[in-house]
Amino acid sequence: MAIVVLAFGLLGLAGLQTRTLAYSQSSFFRSQAAALTDDILDRMRADRSRAIAGSWNTGLTSDTSALADTFPESDLKNWKTQVAGLLPTGQASVAVNGNVVTIIVRWDDTRGRETAQTFTTTTRL
Repeated sequence: MAIVVLAFGLLGLAGLQTRTLAYSQSSFFRSQAAALTDDILDRMRADRSRAIAGSWNTGLTSDTSALADTFPESDLKNWKTQVAGLLPTGQASVAVNGNVVTIIVRWDDTRGRETAQTFTTTTRL
């Protein structure tokens, strides 16, 4: 009887450990998305006039292979490459409306929450 109770306890502990690892991975991805958002905002604030003019706008699925002719395009290509490299199936968009910026970062979080996750930041330049 004691072995049965011990076995159920160990199975429960193993399940708890598995979920803890999954939530830890999900939390790590969310913190990466926040850091990436801060990174692009700092880059945009360094080039505020072109950011307000819309030179930094990019869509979630826009191709970055053709970018790199101008400073904003080069930075966007670098940033989107980082997003794709740090987050599983990571995608990102930047939309500027006046001096209000909305940044969306999306990634696949099937190991953690079993859905695609989206991190959105809206701020002023």
